[in-house]
Amino acid sequence: MSSSPEHLRPGPRRPHRVVALCSDGVLERNTCATLVRAGVNLVGIVWCARRGLSARAQFLRRWAARHGALHTAGQILGRIYDRARNARGDAQVLGRLVDEAADRVALERAGVAAIQTDSYSRPDTLAAIARLDPDILVAHTKFIVGAKARMLAPVAVIGGHPGITPWYRGAYSPFWALLHGRSDLIGFTVFLLDDGIDTGPVLFQERVPIVAGEDSHLTLAWKGMQRQSALQAEAIRRLDAGECLQLRPVGEVPADSYFGLPTLADFVRYGRRQRLVR
Repeated sequence: MSSSPEHLRPGPRRPHRVVALCSDGVLERNTCATLVRAGVNLVGIVWCARRGLSARAQFLRRWAARHGALHTAGQILGRIYDRARNARGDAQVLGRLVDEAADRVALERAGVAAIQTDSYSRPDTLAAIARLDPDILVAHTKFIVGAKARMLAPVAVIGGHPGITPWYRGAYSPFWALLHGRSDLIGFTVFLLDDGIDTGPVLFQERVPIVAGEDSHLTLAWKGMQRQSALQAEAIRRLDAGECLQLRPVGEVPADSYFGLPTLADFVRYGRRQRLVR
């Protein structure tokens, strides 16, 4: 990327051509619709998904081989337990946060090119992204964005994370912060992607307030995602206007700051230790 360690600098071509790298989900579509509504020159969206029973079974086998069968089973049971407790309340909050129909209409009217893939690093996917000639990539995805993809954007690769980095990186950051009694570290980070996981220099970082009786760890993450997409759009518009944006480099990454999916045992401890959210 052409930015210095202290500033993100606009490219020579403006408005910048922007391509979004997204998982195929409601909040990811909302991010793209937010960019469009903000007037960002979004020229393409790369939707990444692993569809079909065979692909999911293959992923689960690899995951279990890496993390252990018992730990994987605990994570699956934890997910089932959490959904049984919170699915209805979370769906109500999501319905208030996101107008899915309006987001789909906004993207259809914008006529943004769409690419389907199961990996951003596939040669055909990289070639398709290159044909879109991006200046900036915006990443809202659960899949890895490798160096070859990042190199296709000469100005920046702007990511977002529903957690306060570098202290809470990886998955389910609000959950882990609440479990550890760190409600002060519930929020989101907009940053530039690098070779690490949620370790890049910070553009924006804010806390997300807890609404008693409404929020769960997932709704806090979703609220952070919505705010971060608005700030990603703001950053791009400011770059379009010729501004340089200040970056805050991340120094030492704390030990044990990367977290994975919670297990059933983690959810039980979570229920006993915190009473701030559902």
